[in-house]
Amino acid sequence: MKHLELLDAAHIIPDGEPGGDPIVNNGVALCKLHHAAFDSFMLGIRPDYKIEVREDILKEKDGPMLVHGIQDMHLKKIILPRYSHSWPNSELLERRYEKFRMAD
Repeated sequence: MKHLELLDAAHIIPDGEPGGDPIVNNGVALCKLHHAAFDSFMLGIRPDYKIEVREDILKEKDGPMLVHGIQDMHLKKIILPRYSHSWPNSELLERRYEKFRMAD
């Protein structure tokens, strides 16, 4: 994304929770829309780095912003940093993904 002012650093495991350390591997760079959707469990990131959109959100009818901004992300893989030592930690993603799967 060329407009860095629209990017956020999103924690995988939030501050205050065990493992919620402010380190690169506990984060993903998301635009503000996707950060809010991630924090509210509208979408999750699986340990294999694929995005999953909650079933009720996939079925929702609203308009082009929902379709192109959220629903079209379903099962797409996130773009990973060039160097694997900067990739999101898959174990932390697994913990977060489990919470996503329980959200409705």
